[in-house]
Parts: sequence; C-alpha cells; structure tokens
Amino acid sequence: MFMCLLVIVAAVILGFVTWSSEISIRFAGYTLQFVGMIFAIRGLLGIRAHFGQPLLSELLVDWIKRFPKLRKKVVIGVGTAHLSLAGMKARAVVWSPDDPEKPIEQRIEYIVRNLDRVRDEQRNHAKSIDDLADNHEEHKKAITERTKKVEKDIRTELESLHTSDLITSLVGLVWLTVGITMSTMAPEIYQWLYKA
Repeated sequence: MFMCLLVIVAAVILGFVTWSSEISIRFAGYTLQFVGMIFAIRGLLGIRAHFGQPLLSELLVDWIKRFPKLRKKVVIGVGTAHLSLAGMKARAVVWSPDDPEKPIEQRIEYIVRNLDRVRDEQRNHAKSIDDLADNHEEHKKAITERTKKVEKDIRTELESLHTSDLITSLVGLVWLTVGITMSTMAPEIYQWLYKA
C-alpha cells in the first residue's frame, strides 16, 4: 500500500510541481491511468487463474477454433451399445424340518441343530454389527479430519487470494481513478492552483 501512495505522490509532484503546466498534469494523469490499467488487468487475470478458470488466451484460441473450415469432409460414425448386468447376492438357508412322524430323539436332534445354526447366525450378525460400528467410527474420524483439512485449505486459498492478486487489482484501480481525475480535470486543477 505504501508503494501505491508513493507512485501517486510522484505523479502529483511531477505533474504539479516539477513541470507545472496543464499538459504535464494531463500527461501524469494519463501515465497513472495506463499503469493502473495494467495492474488492474494483471490482478484480475491472476484472480481468474487462481479459481482455475481458463486463461483469456485459451478462450481466444478456442473461439478461433470454432470458426467453420472451408470444404470440410463429413464423416458419419456409427456408435455401439453396451449392456451390463448387475449381480445380486443370494443366500441359502439350511434348516432341519420338524416332522411329527419322527421319533422324539431325532426331533430334538433337529431342534438342537437348528438352535446351533441360529446361534451361529447370531454370532455372525453380532460380529458384522461390531465391524460396522468400528467402520462407522473410523469413517467419522476420517470425515472429521477431511473436513478440518478442507477448512484449512479454504482458509489458505482465501488468504492467498486476498494477499496476492486482489491487492494488485485494487492498487491498479486507485491509480486509474487518480489518473482519470488528473487527466480530465487538468485545466480546472491548473487554474485552481496557479491562476487563483
């Protein structure tokens, strides 16, 4: 910011004091306008690049490429289609049926087998639930860390944006404003300073 004010002071001193004429005021104002325009454009292009937008030179080249070419051959292509099928999971359940015609010992044996299968299924389900809970906790930690990293990256990006090209654009706009004022009001400023 100090450099911005220093350039303005130098332009004012050169325009008003050193040469002290209407033409020198207008020329100092024009110089400030020109340099301010360069700085403002440079800053705005830097902001555009900062946000990942294509550069203006790339947009110009793409625009030129869209012009029709003379006598271009026409080629018609035939497309192909692909079909994909998604698989599904299937599960077979083994169960010993209860038959009232069979002896009681065999029926009890079938009941005990079915009970063992139910216990195995419960064990497997409990293990799956524990695994899901562990995975859920790990996922929560990973999401929390990722969120903190994204917040830090956003903060860094904003700091970079505000400390680099935005300041350059603002300096250019200030110089442009002072230069326009000096150029357009040169006769009035000269009369006010030296004829009054």
